[in-house]
Amino acid sequence: MTERKQFATAVPSTIPQRGHTATDLQLPDRTSENRSRTLLQDICLIKPTRALYDVLRRRVAGQDDAIDALVCSYGRSLSGLRDTGRPLLTALLLGPTGVGKTETARAVAEALHGSDKAMVRVNCEEYAHSHQIAKLLGSPPGYVGHDIEPLLSQRHLDRAYVDRLRARDEHRRAALKDAGQTERDQGRYDVLALKEAAGSDAGSQAGRLPACRSIVLFDEIEKAHPAVWNALLGILEEGTLTLGDNSTTDFTDSIVLLTSNVGSHEMSRLLGGRQLGFSNADESAPPPQEELREAVLAAARKTFPTEFLNRFDDMLVFRSLERRHLLEIFDKFLAEIHDRAVRQVGIPLLVKVSRRARDLIVDEGIDPRYGARPLRRTIERMLVDPLSRFIAAERLRPGDIVEVRRNGDELRFLRDRVEKARGAA
Repeated sequence: MTERKQFATAVPSTIPQRGHTATDLQLPDRTSENRSRTLLQDICLIKPTRALYDVLRRRVAGQDDAIDALVCSYGRSLSGLRDTGRPLLTALLLGPTGVGKTETARAVAEALHGSDKAMVRVNCEEYAHSHQIAKLLGSPPGYVGHDIEPLLSQRHLDRAYVDRLRARDEHRRAALKDAGQTERDQGRYDVLALKEAAGSDAGSQAGRLPACRSIVLFDEIEKAHPAVWNALLGILEEGTLTLGDNSTTDFTDSIVLLTSNVGSHEMSRLLGGRQLGFSNADESAPPPQEELREAVLAAARKTFPTEFLNRFDDMLVFRSLERRHLLEIFDKFLAEIHDRAVRQVGIPLLVKVSRRARDLIVDEGIDPRYGARPLRRTIERMLVDPLSRFIAAERLRPGDIVEVRRNGDELRFLRDRVEKARGAA
């Protein structure tokens, strides 16, 4: 009892130190203080995850439940209470094709690294045979291809993160130069950037939140050879991967996402014959989402080993899309056309599509077997192709407004141009 009081006096903090339990600490006497007790409501959307949430909602339509779960999981990893021996986040994205699983990974890359291409994407169709796994892990010394750097090397994983640090450092040095700072000050920033890129502890000692260094996507994991699943066991559980040359890749500051179409047929059957990725809201009421989720998870348990599924932080089931979701996706594609016209062609155009014309395009782009992907092809055929021909024929100029209207089963394009007066300067 004497030793316990001495320890409590020496360490006044109420946080247990290593080798001691919470019962070894003496809580401060609050009998003479004014005490208040407040009920803490659980929250998922916190300030560090707001940017991720906004980008996901902007890019992915009809998957609110999956987005909320993903943002909550990422927020949990930022709290400082996570297991530092595992990746920041591991999630298996399940559901029919064409509903936004891969788009979700791209949105995460855009939110965290500024570009939807700032991730390592492994197309698992390319690793269906055992001899192809060497492209991922590398070959042992002495074997053919041992001098080729594998896709999952540490340098490939950290490429987007290091590029971002380098760009930030160049911006800092340019700002210092404009402010008249010396080269010594610029060199000090260079050293700090190199330490951070090499994984220095200085950032964590300062109390900053852990950064996501890389995003790794294993697309359509069910098509990969089972040896790839076995290699993922170490990544998902320990956050490390041993390559063919016996070097180790660290995934503890990575987000690892896997997509799979397993269970899409079971979901289609429950939806009453409506096929992959799409359901019509005008038909009879669909079964509850929990029933659909359990059907997809049951199919995943039949396909993947138990020890594989048991290592994920979350298994998210994406729901089938309804017509109202396709209308949202149409608006996103239309905004993408405006962006392309400015960035690639250099001709700012405003394309206004009437409601009847939009309904015609969406109806043409519905294919129950492939979800929302045919809608993109239909927009390319019915909107982008005619606009491209008008631009090539110089019938459209910067600042023109193009109105798209429906004429029966066809579209009509009307140009609205503001002509300058002849005497105007």
